[in-house]
Amino acid sequence: MHNDGLMMDQNDDDEEYGAARGSLKYLVIHATEWFTKMDKDSNGHISVVELQAALAEGGLNFSLGTTASIIRQCDSKRTGTITFDVFERLHAFLATVQDTFERMQPDSRTGRVSFEEVARTLAAFGYRLEPQVQDALFIRFDPLHARSMGIQEFMALTLFLRSATDTFKAFDPTDTGVVHLNFTQFLYAAVNSN
Repeated sequence: MHNDGLMMDQNDDDEEYGAARGSLKYLVIHATEWFTKMDKDSNGHISVVELQAALAEGGLNFSLGTTASIIRQCDSKRTGTITFDVFERLHAFLATVQDTFERMQPDSRTGRVSFEEVARTLAAFGYRLEPQVQDALFIRFDPLHARSMGIQEFMALTLFLRSATDTFKAFDPTDTGVVHLNFTQFLYAAVNSN
């Protein structure tokens, strides 16, 4: 894979962390160097296009729309960009999701995990979803209709659930687990959960 110098040479520190060249763990370890290389205009912010390229370098080939959604989740000032601090936290989160995916032991041939395994993992993280909701989520994040997910689909599902949870909590400040929304609030919640 041609990397245009975006990845640093692996050294002994990387082996100590168990970070293989090209993995998200490796990229988190080298976040400062990576951020500087991705920040093409050196303005201290990464745009949607720059983040998309950074994620692709880490093996996550997200669409521009999904990448914009990632930035919206992190961009509290609504600038359409992220700073280094946010970038570093985002990549720590993505590395955690990748580790979770790897613990589900993806099929060695396809690199995918079954819906049943994803459902067990989501339940372990507190997402006890009704079957029809679970099916709707899986259909949305399984464009191949293979009844399984690769790392990209699992990452997109996780990002969506994180966003939906944060949006729901904004409407449920007392943590009752129930919200009442008018149509405008519903639209706001829907837009902020994508």
